[in-house]
Amino acid sequence: MGNTASLGEPVGAVTAYLEVTGDGAVTPTVFPIHDEVVIGREPQDSLAADKFLCIPEHTVSRRHARIRRRGDTYYVEDLHSFNGTFVLGNRLRPGAWHPLRDGDEVSVSSAQIVFHSLLMPARENTSTVIAKAVDASDLTRMLDASPDSTQCDVQRTVQKLHAMAQVSIALGAVTDRATLTEKIMNFIFELFPLAERAFILLRKSEGEEPVPVAAARRDGTVMDPERVKLSRTIISEVLNKKQSILSVDTLSDRHFGSQHSIISQAIRSVMCVPLLLEGECLGLIQVDTSSDPYAFKEQDLEMLTGVCAETAVALKNFQLYSDIEQLLDGFVRASVQAIEERDPVTAGHSFRVADYAEHLAKAVDRSDAPEVRQVTFSIDQVREIRYAALLHDFGKVGVREHVLRKEKKLHHADMRLLEQRFKYARACLERQAYRHLVEMHAQHELSMVAFREERRKIEENLREEFGRLDKFLDTIRHANEPAISHTEGAPDLKEILHYAWHEPDGPGAPLLEEWEFSALSVCKGCLTPDERRQIESHVADSYSFLILIPWTRDLSGVPSIAHGHHEKLDGSGYPMGLRGDQISIQTRILTICDIFDALTAGDRPYKKAVPVEMALDMLSGECRAGHIDPRLFNVFVESRSWL
Repeated sequence: MGNTASLGEPVGAVTAYLEVTGDGAVTPTVFPIHDEVVIGREPQDSLAADKFLCIPEHTVSRRHARIRRRGDTYYVEDLHSFNGTFVLGNRLRPGAWHPLRDGDEVSVSSAQIVFHSLLMPARENTSTVIAKAVDASDLTRMLDASPDSTQCDVQRTVQKLHAMAQVSIALGAVTDRATLTEKIMNFIFELFPLAERAFILLRKSEGEEPVPVAAARRDGTVMDPERVKLSRTIISEVLNKKQSILSVDTLSDRHFGSQHSIISQAIRSVMCVPLLLEGECLGLIQVDTSSDPYAFKEQDLEMLTGVCAETAVALKNFQLYSDIEQLLDGFVRASVQAIEERDPVTAGHSFRVADYAEHLAKAVDRSDAPEVRQVTFSIDQVREIRYAALLHDFGKVGVREHVLRKEKKLHHADMRLLEQRFKYARACLERQAYRHLVEMHAQHELSMVAFREERRKIEENLREEFGRLDKFLDTIRHANEPAISHTEGAPDLKEILHYAWHEPDGPGAPLLEEWEFSALSVCKGCLTPDERRQIESHVADSYSFLILIPWTRDLSGVPSIAHGHHEKLDGSGYPMGLRGDQISIQTRILTICDIFDALTAGDRPYKKAVPVEMALDMLSGECRAGHIDPRLFNVFVESRSWL
């Protein structure tokens, strides 16, 4: 008769200790931890010996650091020591609690302290990443061989324990689900030499039925997960009861042997284990064979259950990492949208630049061109470039709105006042002319014919003067339009600047103020030097904001990439005047994409959209001038990264 065994979730043993090494002054030792231990130079009268780790060096403070357990996690705190406490080479901020993971290296002066924990995780907040170690207490029972056990059995058990340790190490380093399933498959066939097939089923979301995501045979054949046939009876049993199942001589097992799915697949021995974490079943792993009815033992089921516990932790970590990434991405997008809503005419600029930069980075990574063949970008680096591109203009939140939205060289209200000044000048000239006619008539008592002749002359002079004023105003309106480049000729405004008319009972009044003349004389764009300084300050403001964000290691370059997007290779850029190799490849990519979108974006009040070909010609000119990287620009053109 066959037999069936089942296991619930394994319970871990609570244990932690410190492995202390160092130079000759530090005696190597293993120090067990209970709930708390203080590390220092001299023993403390108030602390028991098992709560104080003494490191007798003069560079160690009297009370240097403390390790304390809270729940199922151990934390280390630097007690404001003189020389500091380091974890994995990073100095701790005094008074801050830093969580420790199994294998973390803590440095206190010349002493190297490795933290070890086999503590199983209790119920944790879903916003934290879970770390779990294999519980060796259950696995080592397999080493207690019976009197009739052979040396070969013991050796095989040791090999399996070694493989389990490798599973724990490998799964901790995996960063994506595809790699995880591939490694699990490899480990299964290594751990269970008699296994012929292995399957991994995962749920897309809680409550849904798990679907096969990986299926393979021992001979290396990879089966299509969507076409594999599995026993729904076994799967339902595991999912409903959330227990591991081992069926030996399955065809004779009264519980499973009559099931058509098992008979049709000729399953002789099977193990099926749920991927459980905090009561949630993420899926399951099934291992079976059709040749040996006694291929698997209870110890094998325990081992597979341990593998599944490790896998469930890794899967949950992936989910939490994904949630964190989505949270960050949502925050970045919301921030960019909030900034761009201050200036509706440039809405979408940062998102387009991010798309262009991401495409260009990938194109550079794929390019076989000799000049960029050595440049490669990882997935994390591409994401870093994208975030820098999305946030490169964030500092514009501090720019005054009337400057940010300026459409022409003179603000709308200033232009209206200037036009009113022209109307006032016309009225003053007309009033002065007709007053002169009245005074002449009063003094000389002009005849009707003479009066009409004088009036005709006055009106003719006024028409000429009004025509001159109209030309002046047309010239000002033309000069008020922003220029795209320095090559466009600016209208001559000096005659207008020197023009003046006499107000009633007053001195001559200028038609054009000095500050208006300066603004209209700007040869490129529409900003005065002062306004341009305000706009350019957004780069430094962006950097000041971005460095406040606690970026993860793979995104730590975001602030510096965004900070340099207005730098030029010849040192003529801003805000730092960097040149050549001082500007990173990532920043050079961002610069090209930023300029391209600024030129080709839809019509704006202060400029017309430039056709793509014309924009590329202008960027080519920037390359010849030594402003942007011609190698990256060539890839930009060849890959058509703007599409």
